[in-house]
Amino acid sequence: MPREESEREHMQNDMKGIIQAAVAEEVGKTMGRQVELLEQIAHFLGIESGPTPAASAPKRAPVPPPAPKRTPAPATGPAPKRPSSVPVRKYVRQEAAPKPTRAGPAPQKSRGRPRAAGRTVASVPSSSPSPATPVAYEVGQEVRYKQGRGSFSAKVTAVDAKAKTVTLARVSDSLKVVRPFDKVTPA
Repeated sequence: MPREESEREHMQNDMKGIIQAAVAEEVGKTMGRQVELLEQIAHFLGIESGPTPAASAPKRAPVPPPAPKRTPAPATGPAPKRPSSVPVRKYVRQEAAPKPTRAGPAPQKSRGRPRAAGRTVASVPSSSPSPATPVAYEVGQEVRYKQGRGSFSAKVTAVDAKAKTVTLARVSDSLKVVRPFDKVTPA
């Protein structure tokens, strides 16, 4: 009996060897170029490549210690001048002045475009052909309005004189749009 078991083990070992050799041969055929590249990468990284199975991962090469930092040379003469093509930025840190505290709720942060400072109705006359008196729009009136880069034909559906806006229905697709008076012109 022990002889049969040893023969069986011997045959199993032979079969494993044959199968491993066949698999290695097929992998070598199909993966020849990739294996070659992997060996080159392993050589570059300092990893020893050999007939080791993939299950046993090779040890990584030790990482070299970082290079010591340079110490500036003692100033013996004038500093070397930088070429004019290299921009030099100097940042100045401003001291923050203490802000006076106020009683009451904090102001809400505004979003969007900042308001123009000091804009008044009687400011510099603009060169655009806007009439001196506001145009009164009527419901059903044909107008043209500007939005983005385009200009569109529309009909007035509502007028809000207090907010100085006009609600329009675009002629092409009946889209409802609210536009300020200065963006709308009579057709």
